[in-house]
Amino acid sequence: MTPQDMPGSPVTAHGHLALLREGPSPTWDARTEETLCALAGGRALTALSSHGGRVVLPCRDERRAARTASKVRAALRDRPVWIGVAWSAGGEGPRAAHEAREVVRLARGLRFAPGVYRLCDVMMEYACARTPRVRAAMLARIAPVADDPVLRPTLEAVIDAGGNRSRAARELFIHRSTIDYRLGRVHERTGHDPADSRGLQYLRTALALLHRAPAEAAAVDAAEDVRRPEPHRAGHRASRG
Repeated sequence: MTPQDMPGSPVTAHGHLALLREGPSPTWDARTEETLCALAGGRALTALSSHGGRVVLPCRDERRAARTASKVRAALRDRPVWIGVAWSAGGEGPRAAHEAREVVRLARGLRFAPGVYRLCDVMMEYACARTPRVRAAMLARIAPVADDPVLRPTLEAVIDAGGNRSRAARELFIHRSTIDYRLGRVHERTGHDPADSRGLQYLRTALALLHRAPAEAAAVDAAEDVRRPEPHRAGHRASRG
């Protein structure tokens, strides 16, 4: 159900937030729901689990939606949570809900720090994810290193270091020459050179698409139906993971 389908919906414009938490917590959804009720005055429609979930709340414009998402993140600053946010005018609820889910998955897959992200932050990756032929090709390219216990962490360390191999070597407590050797193996297996900025960008995007794992996708997708929390019961849950 989308807010537009609800009888007596006060406005037709809504902010859609997709929340993803690193690791489950049995109390996270209660704390988050209380925060949302306080920020939205009980108007938020929530479907949360111990891993994440969805929030829909009335917002007149995209700026207000992003501002509210930032307030939620600030209130939960002590917890590792990523928030994807999208805004919808009348009749665009399903599109915005999908966009928010994709944004938060990709932000997590790109190894962004916990925070609030919008489509503009993951535009290229979003376009690749939405194009089946491109997505399939990139996943096929990254597959040879996806499950490698040495090459994948090395590649991710280089990505986290912004391509700085010396910094990545220090983070991994290995010699710089070892980094170069491993990246050479990544190049051989994928056809893309992570020592080159263009090659590293390709591999980074491919890893982001790969990271859209079933467990994390389910955490955001599980609650397709959202309902208004009961104002007289703090910590009411629309769903439980």
